[in-house]
Amino acid sequence: MKPGDRTALSDWITGQALPLWSQTGWDAATGTVWEALDHQGQPLRDMPKRLRVQARQAYCFAAAAARAPDLPELGDQAQRLFRFAMTRGIDPETGNLGGLLNPDGSIRTAPHDLYDVAFMLLAASALIEAGHDVSADLDRLETMLARLQAPRGWYESAEQAVSGTGRRRQNPHMHMFESATALYAATGAARFREMAEVSLGLFREVFLQPGGAVYEYFTADWQPVAEGQAVEPGHMVEWIYLIDEYETATGVQTGIDLMEIFHHAWAAHDGAGALPDSATPRSQTRRSWPQTELLKASLVLTRRGHALPEGATPDAALAMLWREYLDGPVPGGWYDKRDTDGALLSDNMPASTFYHILVALDMYLAAG
Repeated sequence: MKPGDRTALSDWITGQALPLWSQTGWDAATGTVWEALDHQGQPLRDMPKRLRVQARQAYCFAAAAARAPDLPELGDQAQRLFRFAMTRGIDPETGNLGGLLNPDGSIRTAPHDLYDVAFMLLAASALIEAGHDVSADLDRLETMLARLQAPRGWYESAEQAVSGTGRRRQNPHMHMFESATALYAATGAARFREMAEVSLGLFREVFLQPGGAVYEYFTADWQPVAEGQAVEPGHMVEWIYLIDEYETATGVQTGIDLMEIFHHAWAAHDGAGALPDSATPRSQTRRSWPQTELLKASLVLTRRGHALPEGATPDAALAMLWREYLDGPVPGGWYDKRDTDGALLSDNMPASTFYHILVALDMYLAAG
């Protein structure tokens, strides 16, 4: 397939990827999805399952149901995954949201992680967009989120909410920004816009550094850590896409210089035109998901009229994503990780990556 062939790309999503992940990737015995498939396309049945993966696939299936009439079960599967998480995914003793599940779907750990709550909220937004009434579930999730409320932003777990100490990260707050923006777009409720603006304020005043870098780690009072700091280009370009989503949903221009962020991220690209997992410190690995975020950012900036480097245009980003990650032995699957010389490092394809791939490819197709 030529990556620029939109018909073939659409067929890859609906005729290969969605059937693979909703059928082979589905664990019928538990009503959940497998954590990963191997490179022969078989489920890794002994691998623990993350609750956030159930939420991500619920989001994907709900968002894709309307585009895949040959897969009528997608909408039902989205609801089943969400219902599983809202029932069996909550520890009855603590009320904590589960994090890691055993292969049979029972809870292994339940830290009540902000990242997991964010993806449950994102799944709810997709179900609302698909016409489902999840108002009671949304009330429960908002109550669960309130348990993590901090003086600024949110704590990252139930334990951190009690202690008030520990390292803070930008990544869960980025996904809270994503979820709150999606819920505002789906409902128009002002409280979700206000929720998004909490994370946006942190991005402006804490995460974003002069020159366009985005820091990952902070002290309990939101000061950049002195040791162990990181800059991840994938998160930087992901913020570009999410800020554009916020501006579209609210009609408000943030005034953030998205091109400055993009140039800082793109400066780390390797000879294949791919972004490394970390620019500071420099990593020798590059997963697939930063490349999907590069594609999304390039689409945003092109639509806004910005000139991009030759290797960073939407067509170039898609060609690299296809060549390096999507063109594999399992139709509808992918490679997860390579080193910066191109050697394959991963031995399975995580289900969690489908959320990144589906949104990026749908966005490319929508751009016409």
